[in-house]
Amino acid sequence: MIKKKPAGIWQKILNYKKETQEKLDFYGGTVFSSIYMKISLGIIAAIIVINLSAFSMLNNYSEEYFENEYIDNFSSTLSSLNWSTSVLLENYDIATLQRQIEDAGSYPDIDTIRVYSPDQTVIASNYQEEIGKKIPEPSVKEIINKNKFRHIDSDFKEGKLNIAMPIKGAEYSRINNSDISGVFFLKSNVDNAMIELKNSKIYFLEKTVALGITLLIFMIIILTKILFIPISKINRAISSISSGKFNHNIDYNSKNEMGYLITEFNSMAYKLHQRDSLLKEHNQNLEKKVDERTKELKLTQEVTINSLAYLAEMRDNETGNHILRTKRYVKALAEHLKDHPRFREALTNKNIELISKSAPLHDIGKVGISDAILLKPGRYTDEEFEIMKKHTIYGRDAIIKSEKKNGVNTFLKFAEEISYCHHEKFDGSGYPKGISGEDIPLSARLMTIADIYDALISKRVYKKAFTHEEAVKIITEGDGRTSPEHFDPDILKAFTDIQDQFHKIYLELKED
Repeated sequence: MIKKKPAGIWQKILNYKKETQEKLDFYGGTVFSSIYMKISLGIIAAIIVINLSAFSMLNNYSEEYFENEYIDNFSSTLSSLNWSTSVLLENYDIATLQRQIEDAGSYPDIDTIRVYSPDQTVIASNYQEEIGKKIPEPSVKEIINKNKFRHIDSDFKEGKLNIAMPIKGAEYSRINNSDISGVFFLKSNVDNAMIELKNSKIYFLEKTVALGITLLIFMIIILTKILFIPISKINRAISSISSGKFNHNIDYNSKNEMGYLITEFNSMAYKLHQRDSLLKEHNQNLEKKVDERTKELKLTQEVTINSLAYLAEMRDNETGNHILRTKRYVKALAEHLKDHPRFREALTNKNIELISKSAPLHDIGKVGISDAILLKPGRYTDEEFEIMKKHTIYGRDAIIKSEKKNGVNTFLKFAEEISYCHHEKFDGSGYPKGISGEDIPLSARLMTIADIYDALISKRVYKKAFTHEEAVKIITEGDGRTSPEHFDPDILKAFTDIQDQFHKIYLELKED
């Protein structure tokens, strides 16, 4: 049976990360993961900086220590040879000295070892071809000239270590009038030393990285348990409360600072829940009262509008159903056009409602026209027609006075537009100002076609009622007095599209 190998340290990290993420997701940690990552990255960065700093300091110390140890070892080697070499020099036993030097030179870390005479001639060397030659070495010259105890010329990074030490011998010194009988020179092969130092550094780096990863895992585990999971629970609770769910309670039983914070949070959430319940109850009562008052205001508004409109109609030959029909015509046109690119912004549901409510006030200015003209059964003279035209001005002025007294609002604005401009024509041939195109308010452009259609299809004392088909033909093709150019082209097209709806409205509200 093959035994399953234990998971490596990286696999453990991945498994722990997966378990931690599952916990965070369970506690609402998806939203909190950004903070989790920032703190984790901060910890990782801190541990990396600490490890690098520690490694750098210890690395420098180890290099210095290793180099000093290496120098001391070779210095000790030369010191151990000092006495025997001085004796051999005094006895002029050069052959034995040569064998001794060759034995020392066989050591792997020694590249060259020589014995110099005071005149810098090589007496013995692990390279026999050097014997008897003068091979200048600055370190040897330093020993001879300055009688130094030791001279070291080293640079491990460049692979260089040269050591020179004096050889003391009384007999030899008397002969040469000096207390130095010779000089040791050692040139080390530091390649092996550098390999050993490099391996030591790698070993130390591996241990440092392993220690850092262990510390990182430990810190993340601790922080997850005492910080990340509690905060992610709070984060989830805050999200729940912000969405209006005030009855959220965090389950956390620890007695540490986070436990105290969560206890206070739960208390706050409970109080918010109580206040929210009270507010909802209060709001429901307020909404009920507002609905009741709104219905009363709407009813009052409808009654006021219709009363004013009926007052104008009672002085005219037209009937009361005219204002009801034109109101519905206008609303039907607006509803049909509300998705049109030209009118989409203006024809909101609210504005459509206000425009249709304002429509009955289009002829309110007729109350200012004398009965002699207003009720005249035949056609108007030019002078009478000029007076009749003023009903648009009277209507506008009446609404403006109301605005000054009660304040401007959207409803009155539409009522003013309709009463003043519903006889304007798109080609500029209308009255009272003769404006054209989109200078005419949209509400008035809608009212124009509705008013003319109802006038054509209704019976008057001075004319018969046209059929629906005849009225549509006059509006779309013209008859001398009415022309298609009088209307906004898009509104005219909308009228053509829903002409059957116009006819249906007329039939529903037709006078008996």
